[in-house]
Amino acid sequence: MAAQRTNLSLLRDRSFGPFYAGKVLSNSGVWMQNLAAAVLMFDLTGSAFMVGMVSAFQFAPAFLLALPSGALSDRYDRRRLLMIGRVVSGVTVAGLGALVLSGGRDGFGGPPVLLVAILIAGIGWTLSQPAMMALAPNLVPDEDLEAALALSASVPSVGRTVGPIAAAGLFVVGGAGLALLVAGMFHLVFAAMLTMIRVRERFRPDGRPGLLGGVRHLVRDDRRAGLLVLGVVVLGFGSDPAITLAPSLADELGGGEGLVGVLVAMFGVGAIVLSVTFRWLRRSMSLAGTGVLGFVILAAGLFVAASSQLVALVQFGFLIQGAGFMMAMVSLNTRVQQRVPELLRGRVMAVWGMAFLGLRPLAALFDGALGDLFGVRTTMVIAGIIALLGIGFARVRDAQDELPGGAAEDPAGARRVEPST
Repeated sequence: MAAQRTNLSLLRDRSFGPFYAGKVLSNSGVWMQNLAAAVLMFDLTGSAFMVGMVSAFQFAPAFLLALPSGALSDRYDRRRLLMIGRVVSGVTVAGLGALVLSGGRDGFGGPPVLLVAILIAGIGWTLSQPAMMALAPNLVPDEDLEAALALSASVPSVGRTVGPIAAAGLFVVGGAGLALLVAGMFHLVFAAMLTMIRVRERFRPDGRPGLLGGVRHLVRDDRRAGLLVLGVVVLGFGSDPAITLAPSLADELGGGEGLVGVLVAMFGVGAIVLSVTFRWLRRSMSLAGTGVLGFVILAAGLFVAASSQLVALVQFGFLIQGAGFMMAMVSLNTRVQQRVPELLRGRVMAVWGMAFLGLRPLAALFDGALGDLFGVRTTMVIAGIIALLGIGFARVRDAQDELPGGAAEDPAGARRVEPST
């Protein structure tokens, strides 16, 4: 078996490199978009619940349309689907930014227009999300799969860092409208960069892929993978406060829009640090072990942020949350991707997207409602307790997880479970 390439070598790869760079740019745009929309809605309404509605409208399509999107990604060209989805999101978000810039905070149409635009952008994101998650294994050989997935999993956290910092700067220059305009342009640039990559040949199923093939596989054929996906549900609820509750917490601490960006960025910094050191952790820990530790660290970060009145300690709590989130995310994502058969990859990752992104509206509404009723700090403690429940799902073990470094006979590092299609 060929030796694994280093992260730097993977980033220099003519296919994976542009894919990774484009994902970073687009995800930075997503977090610019999220933060700008959250700040704009909070400025208009002063309600944590309405901020939660922004996330609910953005991620509702991920729950309603994920399965059809997954089936499409198993049948058609994944790169093309990804490009179409990013164009839809980019045009919509950039258009919203232009409206806000031209009409002002109160003249662009207010919360209804904001929510409709975010919903359309979410549809574009959902169309492309299963294809994006399933595309990485088609860009690298099997021996580089774990490293490529770890790098790919770090992208949202890089976005959480770069996006909010960029958004905070754009707030000063041109307000939320400029941040939305730039975010939309980032999506469009990613779509253009996708024309540079080469995708390896892959198996294409005969006929039309079954819409529920991914669900059946997780429920009937590979229940351990199904339990890992349930762990993603818990991870989504445990990590949501970093965006939904950030405006309320910053306001309580006496900070403004800038502090919101700093808090979200600190979450991203923690995740980036963990992604860089993940290989080092894997020398002495199994993938299951890193997942368990990730949920513990995420909960600890929530408790620290909830219990402190000092801005510096709250920022440190968000940093810890980011590290725990990334550790758990890489562990769960790698283990599921290693197990899934290629002919079902898009549909299984669509279920993954439903578990993490599709249920985000419920998590956002849950956090927003509790934040308005009981306060932001109590809600963060509740989220920390929920995060601890993820330990049970992360402890699901495979044979190869007993060995540090993921050593196994299978070149991708895991047992493949053949589906009954």
